[in-house]
Amino acid sequence: MRLKKYNHHLKNIDEFGQNLGLKKDAQVILELEHGQKEDEKILRLKNGDFNGAHPWFVIDEEDKIHTMIPLKTLTNLLESLKKIQRDNFELRLEKALYQQVPLDFNDAWAVAMDAIKRLGKEGFLEAGLDLDKLVKELKKEHPNLFVDVESVVQKMRENERL
Repeated sequence: MRLKKYNHHLKNIDEFGQNLGLKKDAQVILELEHGQKEDEKILRLKNGDFNGAHPWFVIDEEDKIHTMIPLKTLTNLLESLKKIQRDNFELRLEKALYQQVPLDFNDAWAVAMDAIKRLGKEGFLEAGLDLDKLVKELKKEHPNLFVDVESVVQKMRENERL
């Protein structure tokens, strides 16, 4: 590998490693090369060692940088992403419900979750749902769950006239 490109790769790996909190000496850098056979590749260790749970950085023959991580780390990462996605979805639903002024938030939440589960069975994904639209439709279907703000405002205006 040419030195200039290798130094550029080291700089990119260092920047990424710093974001992960990796020290330079903990960075495992491998170079992927063609083997003697067509279906054979050789990994050469350029930095670090094979011990530890840190990601490995692999520079391939096309000068692209790849990473390899332990399966447990990948599993934990995916589980964390699922949790974050779920929390984000619940916050968006909570905001959509509060914007429509529920009389009892828990009742409105339960009805909304039932509607979402029904839509899930019909093939809609949570992430793609327009929650504002869904809650507005629920308010039309179940007006007893929400404060009728227009009615309250109208009564206040009538009281002001007296």
